[in-house]
Amino acid sequence: MFVEILKILVPLLGGGAVGALLNEWLRRRNAKVQAIPLVERVNRLVEPGLKGFTLARTVGNGQLEEIKHVREYQFTLRNTSGLNLQDAEIQFDFPAQDVEGRAERPALSNTAPVSMEVIVSPPWKKGFRWRIPQFPTTDSMEFTFRAVDPDSDEYEVAFYKSDRVVIEKVGREPNARRSGSGGDLKRAGAVVFVSLMGSLLVMGVSTAIFNNQRHVSNILDAGCSLTVISSFGQMNGNDWPWQGPWQAEYRVLNEGGQKCVLMSDQLSGGAPVTIEAWSETTRTAFSPWRPKLVSSDVWFGRDGPTHKMSVKLYAWTVK
Repeated sequence: MFVEILKILVPLLGGGAVGALLNEWLRRRNAKVQAIPLVERVNRLVEPGLKGFTLARTVGNGQLEEIKHVREYQFTLRNTSGLNLQDAEIQFDFPAQDVEGRAERPALSNTAPVSMEVIVSPPWKKGFRWRIPQFPTTDSMEFTFRAVDPDSDEYEVAFYKSDRVVIEKVGREPNARRSGSGGDLKRAGAVVFVSLMGSLLVMGVSTAIFNNQRHVSNILDAGCSLTVISSFGQMNGNDWPWQGPWQAEYRVLNEGGQKCVLMSDQLSGGAPVTIEAWSETTRTAFSPWRPKLVSSDVWFGRDGPTHKMSVKLYAWTVK
């Protein structure tokens, strides 16, 4: 939540030295390696709970074979970083030859994980690896494994194709969303305080005050990871409240590792525009009428505007 507030403050303060300071802090923070938790919910032996029952599996000719030693693992992976991860890969290794594994779809992106070939090294005997197409910040996903006759209760997990995120095994649910150390939060608080004080001084006598409305949308598809910030404000803050003219600003940040082509009447003026990785594009529009939050079609894609999505933007309807 703290980082999301900063992302909103950056467009607001980005016009001067204060905004540059806040932008630089966010850039340095996002460049650090961040740890996301793998919560170990279950790591236990599975035993029949009713007298006279046993664990068994089907073998050849429909016969049953009793299983004496089965260990069950249940994990929750949470993206507590400030990064929207794309095509990251996760691998689990276990000290058993006979292991059954399952990965659920992420709760937010709902993109199916893709099973991949895996190579394990001793002392591990069997592994599982999945590619996660979309794993945005605050998203989570579940994993379940059952191992027959494992050598121990140990396991190994690793994250690949994401050079700024690693996995940290934890034995319980984190108390709060973590995106950095306590020192980082204190420094961030100081930056925000100085930024806000500076912005008040700068904008105290300004007639261009953008403090009315703001809406943030995310586009996570077709290899693109875009954050769309739509805002508007009264052009002359000294006029009667809610009186025009009004100015709308459309800011699109590419938070993915590759370029994305965008096309939209509001965001790009109706023409395709290429947004390079870790960069942004901004467009402004003016009207004597107050804009409204409406659904607008946006076309996007890695090599061209091939996919369409409807997002909420502040725009003007026909009078």
